[in-house]
Amino acid sequence: MARRVINIIPVLDIMGGFVVHAIRGERDNYKPFTDSTLCSNAKPTCVIDRLYYLGFRTIYIADLDSIMGIGSNRWVIDYALHRGFRVYADVGRDGLSLMDGENLHYVIGTEYLMYPQELRLINNRVSSLDLEYERVKFMNGTYELSEVVKSIVRTGVTPRALLVINLKYVGTMQGINRKALDLVRASYNGPLLVGGGLRGADEIQELIKYNLDGLLIATALHRGFIRAPSITV
Repeated sequence: MARRVINIIPVLDIMGGFVVHAIRGERDNYKPFTDSTLCSNAKPTCVIDRLYYLGFRTIYIADLDSIMGIGSNRWVIDYALHRGFRVYADVGRDGLSLMDGENLHYVIGTEYLMYPQELRLINNRVSSLDLEYERVKFMNGTYELSEVVKSIVRTGVTPRALLVINLKYVGTMQGINRKALDLVRASYNGPLLVGGGLRGADEIQELIKYNLDGLLIATALHRGFIRAPSITV
């Protein structure tokens, strides 16, 4: 069997100017990292510099203040771009009105869209399926994952890349939700990244069959279980 390289994409959740530990999508309980093996503080510049030193060149930044409409941490995105990173940036629904750049792609989460009438807005954009187990969050409710993916394919919408983010698994290291990946890959064959719950490097071997383009990780990175920008399996 041919070996495959899976890219590791660090996730920085930024709130109030600090890198916070996101757990299960419960934003009211997010706290700055105080025990990360990457940095002795939760300053985004420290974490970004450390990731660059370790060889990472792609990063996902979620500006939680912008997502919640209470502020902006745009300077973190700009710092990562200046440092030389390719950035996936989640700034909430505002991302729909912002232009992607050569090294900057705004992530359009389903939780910012009305289903199904706004699915067309993710055409040629990086989009995330924001999951609660096997249901997809939209502004107007949650819907069965398999039906949402079929709707995307049936209507001819072609995302630049599709991210599967299991909100209830984020920060738990309980393992990737493979049932969700089975449902997505049953209909969708395009570029696919997944995040939420990765246990560590040992689990990656089990994900080969999904032909993933990348893994989004935070907790496993801060805990020191994964430190390489790619893993060959």
